[in-house]
Amino acid sequence: MKCRILKNSKRHKGAALIIAMVFVLLFASLAVSLVSLTGTNAQIASNQHKVNSALYAAQSGLDCAKKIVSTVALDSTMFNTVTQAEADRAWDDFCFHLQTEYLDGQSVPDATSFTDAYGSGEEIITGAINFGSADTSFRLRFYRYTSGPNSDPFTIKAQAIGASGQVIRKIGLDMKIQKDASVLQYAVASRGRMWLTGDSTIHGDVYSSWDRTDISPFNMTSDSRVEGTINTILDYDAIESAGAFQLETLDADGNPMDTEGNPLGTNYEDRYYGPNDEIQAYHEGINYSQPDQDDIPGMDIADYDTDDYNPGTNIDLSSTIEVEYFPHAPSDEGGYSWPRDGTPGDTWNRELDRHVYENTTFNNVRLPDNRNALFRNCTFEGVLYIDCYKSGSNYYNNVRFEDCTFNGTIVTDVPQVFKWQHNCLYFTGAATFNNNSGYQEATILAPHFNVNLGNTNPDAGENNVLTGAIVGGIVDVRGNAEIYGTIISMCDTTGWSSGYVTNIGATLGDGGSETTEPGDVGTIEITPDPDNMLPSGISSPIVIKPLTNTYSEGV
Repeated sequence: MKCRILKNSKRHKGAALIIAMVFVLLFASLAVSLVSLTGTNAQIASNQHKVNSALYAAQSGLDCAKKIVSTVALDSTMFNTVTQAEADRAWDDFCFHLQTEYLDGQSVPDATSFTDAYGSGEEIITGAINFGSADTSFRLRFYRYTSGPNSDPFTIKAQAIGASGQVIRKIGLDMKIQKDASVLQYAVASRGRMWLTGDSTIHGDVYSSWDRTDISPFNMTSDSRVEGTINTILDYDAIESAGAFQLETLDADGNPMDTEGNPLGTNYEDRYYGPNDEIQAYHEGINYSQPDQDDIPGMDIADYDTDDYNPGTNIDLSSTIEVEYFPHAPSDEGGYSWPRDGTPGDTWNRELDRHVYENTTFNNVRLPDNRNALFRNCTFEGVLYIDCYKSGSNYYNNVRFEDCTFNGTIVTDVPQVFKWQHNCLYFTGAATFNNNSGYQEATILAPHFNVNLGNTNPDAGENNVLTGAIVGGIVDVRGNAEIYGTIISMCDTTGWSSGYVTNIGATLGDGGSETTEPGDVGTIEITPDPDNMLPSGISSPIVIKPLTNTYSEGV
C-alpha cells in the first residue's frame, strides 16, 4: 500500500509539471501578443494622428485660400453677368495676386496648362507651407477647366492638400467668378432710417448705414417681425455714450435677456423689450459696427448708370391734362386735387400738370422728362423707362400709376440730386405686378426717385407679388405686398434734420410724406434671395465667391 501511494504521488508530480509548462507557454504567448498589440495600437494612434494633422493642415489651407480670393482686386462691371473675357482677366489678375502675396515667404510659379479625365485648363500651385511642425504642411492648387466635359471658365476650383509625413488629405471647394451682389443678402438695405410697423414680416436680415447717434436708425413696432438680424454701422458704446436712444435692453454683461432676466440664448420669442427700446419687433439679434455703405455696391448714386435700358421709343404727348398736388390731401378732404397740410402755392406741396394716359398697353417705351404722367388702367410690357434731368430739378418726372398692370420692369434715369417731390413713382389703387420680361433681377430700378408703393393691392393674393430688387432713393411699401427680393433705399438722408424714412407697413397715424388712407394698411412680407444677380445698371466689382455647398474631402 505504501509503495502504491508513492507511485501515485510521482505520477501526479509529473502531471503538475506538464500543466505548469503549458501555462508558462500560454502566458509567454499572451505577453508576446500584448507587446505586439501595444505596438499595433501605437502605430494606429500614430497613423490617426497623422491623418488628423493632414486634415487640419488642409483645412487651414482652405481658410488661407478663402483669404486670398477675398483680398484680390478685380475689375468692376455695370452688367449683371460676367463675360468670358472678364472671367479670363479675373483669373489672370488672381494668379498675379497669388504670386505677389509671397505666402510664407515663398514665390509661386506661373500658371501652367493641365489635362485630366475631366478636361483641360490652367492651374497654379504653391509650394509646401509649414503647418505646426516640420513634417506637417499644406499646398494650394487653384485651377479651372476651359475645355472638355467640365469646361467652366467662370469657376475656379480651390484644392488644399494637407500632408503629415506620408499621409495626404485633400479638401476641395469651388469658387465662382461673379458680380458682387452682397447687398442682396439683406431683405431691406437703407442709407437712411427705417420704420417697420403693422402686419409686416421680414424673412431675412435688414441693414442701415445711418451714422447719426442723435436719432435712431430703426423704429420697429411690436406687431411687426424680423426673422433675421438687424445690422447697423453704429457702435454700441457710441449709442450708449450719446444717450439719445437705445435699440435694445441688455444685462450687466452686455447680453440680451429673456423676460425672466436670464441670458436669452436662441429662444428669441422670449426676448425682453424695455420701454425705451426703439426696436420692439421680434428679431434675432442686433449686429453693431457693420461695414458702411462704401463696401456695399448699390448704396451710392455713383454706382448707377441705367442708359442701356432706354428703349428710345417715346410715349406720345397726351393732350389730356389734370392738375394734382403732391403730397395731396386725404380723399375726404379733396384728394389729389388739393394739397396736403397747406394751400396751393406752398413750397411743401408741388402742383403738377399731369399728362393723362388711360386704358393703354405700352411695350418698351420711354416717358420723356417733365410729363409728370398719370397712367390709369394701363398695362406695361418690357421696359418702361422714365427720363428726368440728371443734374438738377428743372425737368423731372413725378408719375402716378392708378390700377395699372406691370408685366415688365420700371427703370428710371439717374438724377444726381434726391428731390422727393420732383422725381417720384407713386402707385395707387390696385397695382398688379407680374414681371415676365427679360429683366428678372429688378421690378423697379429707380435710383434717387421717391418710390411709394402706397397700396400695391387692396386684397392680399397672387396678383401683388413683386420679384427681384426694388431700388429707389427712398422706398415706402404699404398695403398688401409679397416681395421676393431686396429693397434698396440708396439715398443718403443724414443731411436732413430727421432724415427721410424707409417705411415698411403702415398705420393710419404714421403719416410720412404722403397721405395714409385706410387701404394702405395691409400685410407685407419680404423675402430676400442672395443667389439673385445684382441688376445691370449698378456698378459692382467682380469677385471670386466661395460656394460652401461644394465642399469635399478626399485623399
